[in-house]
Amino acid sequence: MNNFRTISIVLSMLALLGLGSCNDDDVDGLGSAIIGPGTVYTRISASGSLTSLDAALNTATGDLPSTLEGTGPFTVFAPTDGAFTTLAESLGFESNDDRSATDAMLADIDPTLLSQILTYHVVPGNLEASSLSDGATLTTVLGDDLSVVVTADGDVQLLDATKLTQTNPVSNVSQPNGYADNGIVHFIDKVLLPQGAIEALSFDTRPSILEWAKGTEDLSLFAIALDTAGLADAVVELDTARLLAPNNQAFEDLFAALGSDYNSFEDFDNDVEKSLLADVLSYHILKPVDGSIDLMAGAAETLLEDNTVEVTGASGGFEFGDSTPITATRVTADIDAKNGFVDIIDKVLLPQAALDFIALLESDDLATTVASTPQLSVLGEALAQTDLVKTFEDMTNVQDTTATNFSYHMPATVFAPTDAAFADLFDAFGPDYTSIASFDTDEEKELLSEILLYHVLEGKIASEDLEAGSVTTVSENDIEIISVVGTENFVIGDATNDVNANITTPDVFARNGIAHIIDKVLLPKSAIDFINSME
Repeated sequence: MNNFRTISIVLSMLALLGLGSCNDDDVDGLGSAIIGPGTVYTRISASGSLTSLDAALNTATGDLPSTLEGTGPFTVFAPTDGAFTTLAESLGFESNDDRSATDAMLADIDPTLLSQILTYHVVPGNLEASSLSDGATLTTVLGDDLSVVVTADGDVQLLDATKLTQTNPVSNVSQPNGYADNGIVHFIDKVLLPQGAIEALSFDTRPSILEWAKGTEDLSLFAIALDTAGLADAVVELDTARLLAPNNQAFEDLFAALGSDYNSFEDFDNDVEKSLLADVLSYHILKPVDGSIDLMAGAAETLLEDNTVEVTGASGGFEFGDSTPITATRVTADIDAKNGFVDIIDKVLLPQAALDFIALLESDDLATTVASTPQLSVLGEALAQTDLVKTFEDMTNVQDTTATNFSYHMPATVFAPTDAAFADLFDAFGPDYTSIASFDTDEEKELLSEILLYHVLEGKIASEDLEAGSVTTVSENDIEIISVVGTENFVIGDATNDVNANITTPDVFARNGIAHIIDKVLLPKSAIDFINSME
């Protein structure tokens, strides 16, 4: 078959379909050119996304399909199948092997009421999406009004009678401007409900706990905190709970308590901090007792496991106690929500884990701890001589997801030799070494740095967590932790294999680690080789 004949056949087929007779006013694309725009009902019945709406139109009283095939013009806001499913499930209908939740709802609902709901989606006239202005009011065929919202991005949304300040349950125009011979169809993602339907269906318009948190101006920081900690979904899934929601001033007070590094929730920027924040927020969610979320004096269990909030009666109301001496009082009490109650309080409640974190922030780093310990002054000089002070100040401030003490610093364990231990080291090196200043060449400083890092382990290991065995230090050389027979003590063995170091003072805590003071400078093989080379 030659090309000319092929083209002729295609043109003939298009002519038979009527493509050549369609003018620009009749078409909005190739598909429409082939089948023709049709009526708004044709648009609905031919769409694979509006099958539930089509079924509803045929179920409702008033022969609505015939009406939508009439002269019009009509602007129809057409809820998608997903929108009908959401409504059906919110009314308590469930899917099973025999039928969907939507089918169950359409089989149960009053057809006259359904007609009222559907005519609430129809507005007289040809209203393109671009003609809808922010704040406009549309009077529907039912007679009730819809409100229009146009976002900064130009998206069109509709507000029905379920609108509340805290919920603002908008219906988004997801697919605009489906042109028809007698009007326009706009796809939307929510079934719109007039006031009469809300009353007839006993539709619960109360905000959920999360919607209260996110829709109340004085809880805006609390809403951000929930998102930062990744707790929003968990709050949505709560069946019944009482939420103690700190107001904005309460969070400002918390930032002040945490110090200059924390000015907003953007500063909670690693997994350890977000985990702490999640614990703090979970501490504000009270579990029901015997199915009831009424407040009673006593210890109330929280969503944060193994933690309780102390509830006490005060001035006809309640106060809430945490791990601090200061209680929280209610600013607004017993806000009714779909899945519980919200109490706005004036203080962020702090579990012990949060207090431990604050104490950690206020503590000294390892470098400062060494410098402030009299018997470790020579170790401080050695850190300065080898430019290791910065390392021990912060241990690089790298996020450590394995940290167990909510420190965002890279924690370390230092076996810290005393001044007397360094005096013994100088003697071992010979008469040319009388102080740290004697290590003045690049080679000697490098050796001294290796000796110091031979005393450092990654991680924060308290004395009670020490275990016998060989461990690798930051210098990538091994030391031996040796259990002392008959005691709970340990000694530390180095490459000398003769004299071990005793831990004279364990557990000197610092913000970014822990120090155990020892009575000997541990020597790696490189140091032993250096000493032997001088003999």
